[in-house]
Amino acid sequence: MRNLLLIFLLVFGLTACTSAPNEAEIKIQVAKVVLRDGGEKIFSFENFKKINGLMQEDGCYIAEVSYDLVFRKDLATISAEIGQQASESPIGAIESSFKLMAQLLQYGQFEAGDRLSYHKKFVLIKTEQGWRPESEFLNTGIRQ
Repeated sequence: MRNLLLIFLLVFGLTACTSAPNEAEIKIQVAKVVLRDGGEKIFSFENFKKINGLMQEDGCYIAEVSYDLVFRKDLATISAEIGQQASESPIGAIESSFKLMAQLLQYGQFEAGDRLSYHKKFVLIKTEQGWRPESEFLNTGIRQ
């Protein structure tokens, strides 16, 4: 009886270590990536759905997801906000201008309420602090 309990705990412990992230964990990590660099000020993250997933032997999980980005503001409004910010903080305005240019290059002309639908794959890595996006560990300067 005691050996049976020990085997059960061992098997349960091993499967818990290799379990895949749940949909809520995946959504949080994907949102971190999608909304970085002030993206939450420009668009909202909606209609998230995990479509598929694949647990890798190396502790990585490939999540296939779909989601929508809905623009909160149009390009003209964002430009006006940067202009106002320039009078208050020129250095902050320069940084915001570069971010705006990046958004313009990535999304083109956009209006408030425009919706973009995505179907993508994200790689998550199991760390000591839980599941994290692979992009957090790229270009860290650590030698392999």
